[in-house]
Amino acid sequence: MSLPEEQIVPWHTVSSIRAGMGNVPIIRPKTAADLTEALQHYVHLGTRLIPLGNGTNLIGSDTDYPDLVGVKTTGLDKISLLDNDLFLLESGVFLPAFICTVARTGHGGMAALSGIPTTIGGALAMNAGANGSSISDFTVEINGIDLVSGAMWQWHTGEGGWGYRRSPVPPTVCITSAVLKLSPCTAAIERKAIETELERRRRVTPKGRSCGSVFRNPDSAPAGKLLEESGCKGMECGVFSVSQQHANWIVNLSGLPGKAEDCLALATRMKKMVNDKFGIQLQLEWRVC
Repeated sequence: MSLPEEQIVPWHTVSSIRAGMGNVPIIRPKTAADLTEALQHYVHLGTRLIPLGNGTNLIGSDTDYPDLVGVKTTGLDKISLLDNDLFLLESGVFLPAFICTVARTGHGGMAALSGIPTTIGGALAMNAGANGSSISDFTVEINGIDLVSGAMWQWHTGEGGWGYRRSPVPPTVCITSAVLKLSPCTAAIERKAIETELERRRRVTPKGRSCGSVFRNPDSAPAGKLLEESGCKGMECGVFSVSQQHANWIVNLSGLPGKAEDCLALATRMKKMVNDKFGIQLQLEWRVC
C-alpha cells in the first residue's frame, strides 16, 4: 500500500472563508486503510497533523510550517447499512448529503441538522447542532487515530463527554469513521422537514463566504445579541467584515483570499468590545491553524 501523495496548496483554499496566505502540504487518502497507514507514518516521523475536513470552521495560516501536514478526508465518503437503523459512515461523508440520502430509504430524525455544511468527522469533533438537536443524539460509536501516539481510539455510547459544542473526541484524534442510529420515518414527511430546514437556513445565513459562528453562545445571552449591542456589525479588516445580517458572523464578501491575521484581528476586536461593555469573555468557535 502506497502513501497518499503530498500536494502543496495555499491555506486559503482549504478554509471556507478563504483565510490564510501561507502554504500547507496536504494529503487526500482515498480509503480508510490509506488514512490509517498515512497517519501512523507521519506520527512516526513526528510530523504535526491537522484534520481539515470541509474547512467550514477552519482559519488557515499566513505562515508555512515545515513540520505540518493537513489531512483532507473528504474522499472518505462510504456509507454502509449495518442494521435496519444503524449506519457506518467514513469521516469524510458530507452530513447534509447523508441526511438526504437516508431519508429516501425511510430513515430519519436528523432533518434539523441538514443545513450544517460539514463532514461527519467535523460534526462529531464539535458536536454540531441546530434547532435543539445535535449529532450526539444519534452517535453510537466513533473510531479514530491518535495523532500523537498513532494508536487507535474509540468511543462508545454511554461513555459521555458531550455538551454544547463539546465532544468526547480529544483534539489530538483524527476521526476515521462513526456509527449513527437513525429512526424509521416516512420518506415524504422527512424530505419535507429537510426542505423546510434548508429554506430556513437560506433565509437566515449571512451572504458571503464564512466559517459559521465566530463565538460560542455564553450562558447569559446569545453571542450575536451581545456583539450587536456592542456595535460590532459592519467592522472590517482586510477582506473580512462583521456581517450586517448577523453580528456573530465574519464574512468575506469579495471571495478573495485574505490574511488569517486580519480575520483573527477582527475576531479579537469583537471579543474585546463585548468584554468592555458586558464583562463577558466570548470563546472562539473556530479552529485556528
